[in-house]
Amino acid sequence: MTTIPIMIISRQPLSKTLHHKRLANSTGAIAGFVSALSVLIGVLAARAAPKGLARLSVALHIAKKPLIVKLAPLIAAAAVVFAVAAGLIRFYSWCVEREADETKLPE
Repeated sequence: MTTIPIMIISRQPLSKTLHHKRLANSTGAIAGFVSALSVLIGVLAARAAPKGLARLSVALHIAKKPLIVKLAPLIAAAAVVFAVAAGLIRFYSWCVEREADETKLPE
């Protein structure tokens, strides 16, 4: 007979354990790196893309596209996803900071 492990759920709020400022900075740095990588891959893919008769043979499915040309749109999409996630997390961090500032102000 197998037993199912029971997960212990912490009663501490998630926002206190994640430190929204650090998370916003980290995701921003990761999004910037992936965006720079996307630009580099895009430039290399543009250089590696078939031209002339090779392009015609790829269009007629006689030859295959280079792998980097196939991967470039996927890496660009990943860069967009990371940028959107970083933007949303930064917006959340801004909202939390603003709420904290409003509670500190005397009326």
